[in-house]
Amino acid sequence: MTARAHLPARPWPGVAEQIARWCDKTPLAPAVVQGSRTWTYRELEAAAGAIATALQTQLPHPGRLVAVTGPRGFATVAAWVAVLAQRGVLLPLDPGLAPAQSARMVSRAGAQLVLALDGARVPTADGATVLQLDSGQLGPGGRLPQGEPPRPDEPGYVFFTSGSTGQPKAILGRHRSLAHFLTWLRTALHVQPGDRIGHLSGVGFDVTLREVLLPLSAGATLCLPPPAPLPPGQALAWLADSRITLLHAVPTVARAWLHAAADGVRLPLLRAVLFSGEPLTDTLVARWRTHLDYRGEIINQYGPTETTLIRCWHRVEEGPVPGIQPLGRPIPGSEAWAENPQGTRVPPGAPGEIVLRTMYGTSGYLGASEEDARFTFGPDGEVIYHTGDLGHLDADGTLHFHGRLDDQVKIYGVRVHLHAVEAVLESQPGIHQAAVTAQADSDGGAPRLTAHLVLASGCDAVPSGLRTALLQHLPAAAVPARFLTVDALPRTDSSGKLDRSRLTNPSPSGS
Repeated sequence: MTARAHLPARPWPGVAEQIARWCDKTPLAPAVVQGSRTWTYRELEAAAGAIATALQTQLPHPGRLVAVTGPRGFATVAAWVAVLAQRGVLLPLDPGLAPAQSARMVSRAGAQLVLALDGARVPTADGATVLQLDSGQLGPGGRLPQGEPPRPDEPGYVFFTSGSTGQPKAILGRHRSLAHFLTWLRTALHVQPGDRIGHLSGVGFDVTLREVLLPLSAGATLCLPPPAPLPPGQALAWLADSRITLLHAVPTVARAWLHAAADGVRLPLLRAVLFSGEPLTDTLVARWRTHLDYRGEIINQYGPTETTLIRCWHRVEEGPVPGIQPLGRPIPGSEAWAENPQGTRVPPGAPGEIVLRTMYGTSGYLGASEEDARFTFGPDGEVIYHTGDLGHLDADGTLHFHGRLDDQVKIYGVRVHLHAVEAVLESQPGIHQAAVTAQADSDGGAPRLTAHLVLASGCDAVPSGLRTALLQHLPAAAVPARFLTVDALPRTDSSGKLDRSRLTNPSPSGS
């Protein structure tokens, strides 16, 4: 067995403590902006302090789980800060979810308290107390606490996995891990006062922790869109009008923005865009740069919800590698390798299951799960997680992604990775976006691949010669047997990732 690298672990100031320092240092600086309204760090501290006071009788001890629901706005942000300041466990709820769905999440997470802001619909769940607050009638707020650093395993938040690879599962995150991640990212990207970070991700997607808390822990400004979801055709214009400097995007969402955006949209102040959640292709990189005349950084990030947001990252070069971009190298306090089915690390270049090790992971799934075996927990907060992703390390220690282990299909003896086929399809003229599914043959023969295609603007049919063009890049077994055109690919509600479970296979249309 290969010896494990030494991963140092250290205490970190809690997230609320990091925010409180900026409330003291720059109380009049803009903390949150929405439309024409700006709230300062002093106002953020007052609102969070008032909500924390209201929570005190319900949260006499740290570690109680609080579900927070409310419109996307300043009060909801302040409530998140208040729960973290009380050392509670935060469960953000998307106010757009059906009450029954929210109630299931509250029950599955075991929330003791539901905090509903400004008339948000209240999910009812057995055993949960409901506290309704009107942000316009909050009492005087106190100071945010600056206490001891969180313990290694102290629970801090709950998010559900996106469900893009199966049934959503509740993940119990840790205060220390979140504090470490924000501190690392703030340093790596030189986030500082003057930066403006947009919050466009769904509230139920764990990336929302980065979008909301990164600017506030850096003295920067959090920019909120209108409470109602922005249509894809308005997103890039909002980013430009809001003078966003740092942005996160899921590749599927970014493609939808580009597809629907008017010509001439530019993001001149955007200095870095962070992609994660799905494979990033050279085609999307080129489209982002060309369509927006973008000159800033493009960064590919990798890490399941189970390992606290991001564990690896890669700065994409001006001339990206063909196909799927590298996942990069591990961030501090983390290690990555590829492993064979026998549990042995494979040499550089050889494919295997991606395994992540970190001192800043999560505490795993809430409740019993058949996937609990993916986790191994060690001393001082150590977590080893088998991701179910397939990849390899190169000789330089850079991690590369091949696909999901359960997305591999063997056709006529050839092992086909669906993500790789999609990347080649999206590189072809006339194809804006692609998703590939495999169906068992009704006669017991080899599986058949179907490509679901969103055509580029101005293209009204599957390009002639597409099959021939694909054969220049793929083995014959990996070329889809049929092509279906769709207006848009289905996405998950929480993260905006491609939702493969909703891809249907009607009679072919196209050739």
